[in-house]
Amino acid sequence: MYKFIGRHAPVVIALVFSSFVLIAGAWLAWQCNPAWLNRAGALIIIAGVLLGASRFYEWVQQKIADFVQANYDSIANDALTVIEAERTKPFDEADHLRIRTSIKEELHKDFGEIFAEDKTRLKKWEIYLIVIGTFLNGFGDYLVSILKAHGT
Repeated sequence: MYKFIGRHAPVVIALVFSSFVLIAGAWLAWQCNPAWLNRAGALIIIAGVLLGASRFYEWVQQKIADFVQANYDSIANDALTVIEAERTKPFDEADHLRIRTSIKEELHKDFGEIFAEDKTRLKKWEIYLIVIGTFLNGFGDYLVSILKAHGT
C-alpha cells in the first residue's frame, strides 16, 4: 500500500480517516444524537493538527540526503560516465570537479523543489481539515437539527 500512496502517505491517511469519521459521525448524528457530528468534527480537527505536526517530509528528505551523501561518488561517477560516453574527448580534472559539483547542486535543488511542493500541499490539507472540523464541531448538531426539521 505504501508504494501506491508513497510520499503522500500522511495526507492520504488523514483524508481517509477524516472521511470515515465524517460519514460515521453524520450517520450517528442522523440516527441517534446530533452531537455525534460535533464529535466527528473534533476528531477531524485532531487529524488536521496531527497532519500539520507530522515531520514526515523532513524525515524523508533527511533519508534521501543521507543516501545521496553516502552514495554520491557512485552517482557522480555514473553520471560522468554517461556524459563522457556522449563526447569524443574525455574531460580533464577541472571539468570533472566542476561537473561533480554541478551534479550535487542539482540534486539538492531538485529534491528541495519536490519537498517544497509536498509541504505546501500538506499545509493546505491541514488547513482544510482544521476549518471543516472546527465548523462541524461548533455547528454540526445545529445543521443536523435544521436538516431533520426541514426533512420531516
